[in-house]
Amino acid sequence: MVEKYASIPFMKILFCDNSLRELLNFRGDVISDYAEHGAEVVLLAPRNCDINDTSCAGVRTIPIDFNRSGMNPFKECRYFFRLWKIYRKERPDYIFHYTIKPNIYGSLAARLCRIPSTAVIAGLGYVFNKGGFGCRIARALYRFAMRYPEYVLVLNEHNKSVLLENRIVKSSQMILLKGGEGVNLDKFKA
Repeated sequence: MVEKYASIPFMKILFCDNSLRELLNFRGDVISDYAEHGAEVVLLAPRNCDINDTSCAGVRTIPIDFNRSGMNPFKECRYFFRLWKIYRKERPDYIFHYTIKPNIYGSLAARLCRIPSTAVIAGLGYVFNKGGFGCRIARALYRFAMRYPEYVLVLNEHNKSVLLENRIVKSSQMILLKGGEGVNLDKFKA
């Protein structure tokens, strides 16, 4: 997987999420590890917390605003094109996408830019639990977009089963992270 890239100096890794706070909170150690091993790390997310961008050498943020739960097709297209423009400008070597909209639109934008990516699906959420028109559209978009990431990471057997049974993800792309995705258990004690 991405381990093959971890030892390459001067690599640029981009993390795209729908919340800067959650990206730093849950994936901060992974981000720091990449930066400490010489990678340039770019965080692309709405700025919803105060952060000192220079707190970790080699890490910078690009704020991007969008409505996490909105379904306005014009705003969704605008978000997709903003991602595409940022990816074209930044030219990262690899992209990690988190949460539904970055997974869908980011995976498509990465494909258009010919940048390898991984989609991380930490949970399926309301899109797979509800039956309304908007959820059906979101599932169809997921099915279309998930053809393009190199890998799709899931955190539990249930999510893996749902995604495979509904033909959202191919089994050859799917990786079940039985031990989690690298969240610092010393920081988040039960």
